[in-house]
Amino acid sequence: MAELVAFREDRLGFKFKLADRALLGRASDCDLILFDRSASRRHAEITKTDDTYYIEDLNSTNGTLVNDLPISERLPLKPFDCVKIGQEIYIFEPFLEVITGPAPAALILNAVNESQQHIVSLPALEAATGLSPAQASVLAELTHTLCHCGPESTSKALVDFLERGLGATSISVLWPADSGALRQISYLSHPADKRLLLGHLPYHRVTELAHALLWPHIITELFFSSGNRNVEFSDHPCLLAPLFAGDDDRVGLLYLENSNRVFEDHDLNLLAATALAASPFIKNALLRGEVEDGRRLAITEPISNLIGRDHQIKVIFSTASHLAQGDKPIFITGEVGTGKTSLARHVHQQSPNRNGRFLEMTLSGLSQAQMELMLFGQEGGTENAVGMMSLAHNGTLFLRHVENLPLQTQKSVLMALEEGLLYPMGARHSRQVSVRLVTSSQANLQEMVENGTFREDLYARLTAINLALPPLRETRNDIEGLAAFYCGKAAKFLGLPFHGLDHSVVECLRAYPWPGNITELKTECQTMAHFSRNGHVVLDCLPVHLRLAPDVFNHGDDVTGDTLLGEAERCYLIKALSSCNGDIEAASSMLGLSPETLIKKVRSYGLDPMDFQAQYSGPSLSRIPGQTNLPSASG
Repeated sequence: MAELVAFREDRLGFKFKLADRALLGRASDCDLILFDRSASRRHAEITKTDDTYYIEDLNSTNGTLVNDLPISERLPLKPFDCVKIGQEIYIFEPFLEVITGPAPAALILNAVNESQQHIVSLPALEAATGLSPAQASVLAELTHTLCHCGPESTSKALVDFLERGLGATSISVLWPADSGALRQISYLSHPADKRLLLGHLPYHRVTELAHALLWPHIITELFFSSGNRNVEFSDHPCLLAPLFAGDDDRVGLLYLENSNRVFEDHDLNLLAATALAASPFIKNALLRGEVEDGRRLAITEPISNLIGRDHQIKVIFSTASHLAQGDKPIFITGEVGTGKTSLARHVHQQSPNRNGRFLEMTLSGLSQAQMELMLFGQEGGTENAVGMMSLAHNGTLFLRHVENLPLQTQKSVLMALEEGLLYPMGARHSRQVSVRLVTSSQANLQEMVENGTFREDLYARLTAINLALPPLRETRNDIEGLAAFYCGKAAKFLGLPFHGLDHSVVECLRAYPWPGNITELKTECQTMAHFSRNGHVVLDCLPVHLRLAPDVFNHGDDVTGDTLLGEAERCYLIKALSSCNGDIEAASSMLGLSPETLIKKVRSYGLDPMDFQAQYSGPSLSRIPGQTNLPSASG
């Protein structure tokens, strides 16, 4: 399958694989969406006929250029052809691998003629043993420096050593990506804007054969013009050595040039030993993240309190623990309030990313610009901002309401999943990212795929693993334990004791349908804890709709309007007396009643103000999260 490779600096390395037909333009239903405003909605089309790809302009406003010439008819594409639409530049079949990362890109050239005369190639471990005593002493100094400088200074210490010890004027480091993809990242470049140009042959020898090389020439220039790829060489030699990522045989690359003198054979020994010594420190710097501050998001909800006696819940959490050991995205479905965030946290706690951050982001109610800023961050301009994906590097990001992702943003999320790369807004270079995605949606994503509003490839990646949480009404065996936990937590926040739930309270809670699921239960438990009597939650502490749940459940339409109104009034009286610690004057003022009228009503419902006088004073009703003042009642 042929490829188009983006060759504009801010999108360098983006690959688009061509099927038999590809529509290019700004419209959301195009196969390759163009971001340039000068592009038309349906700008051009590439089709395949008899193993040849043809490009055709679709009567666009500003035209399509191939090798800087506007096309007026269907034109066959050849390797190295440059397709330009507005400011978007793509090379057709460039025989080129683009390695991106926090440093400028490294371009690995395939199908390039390189002389193999005067090459020195040794297995890296063999080359590292050939150090002279003076070189061994210098290397010991480097190791001591790396041990004490900290991960944030690893790059500078390595550059300083290579400049002093080998006279390096150009340094590049490529490192195996930890995103699960079999690819490299460009981790270090010195000077900071230096792009590495390297043939596939030396790259293959270092990364696949683990050889250290003294290579007889360097590539100084690469450009495409008039349908040709132009490669320029210099006879100045360069040094290359493998960097070992660990026990999984993944190998990176350390590359040096010296414009002041010619490298010699003994320099290869020092470079091989340096790469071997520096590998664990580079790995540690990447794992720690040189731009991260090491903070972790605290998990406030103990997962053990969410796994009750219900068999469904136990199976779901057990399955989640097993699936968390991999690195695939997980899609969680369930009604509002069923505990999707808690399950996502459980996945994070059980995953290899448990030492990274767990972050949560709700995608509803955001514009596309706001969403991309929060997800990917921003570089350049007036302010820099770190996106959620970068903050969750080596951790877990839970995206709620993923159905709100615009199509263009979906493509960027897919690139982060497949390539381990993201482009902050305004950035000239990509950033490596390795993040475990957990998502949820309140929409039918399959229908959105069929309607063309959600990418099928992203849908397949996100929903390959699906965990479905049941509503609370289907797991009634867990209601008692959950209610006791949340009541106790609320009571502790309010400075009140908690000694348990009355049996009649449990029956009411089990009978209620809980349309808001666990979220609604938590809210009601805050109220019950506040109105508990010396730590005991009894029937009178429940709001009217919970207290009447058994009657509605058992008798259906037998409950009358008068009964409901009476219970509602009784509930307001209880709330007022509890809030005022049984003080009749304060409660009557709160309800807008005279003390005499309040006393009559209290007696008619069999209530005793003495029952609401707490043994000590707790916080007022206004301190309960989510509560408002009681409404006035008429006599």
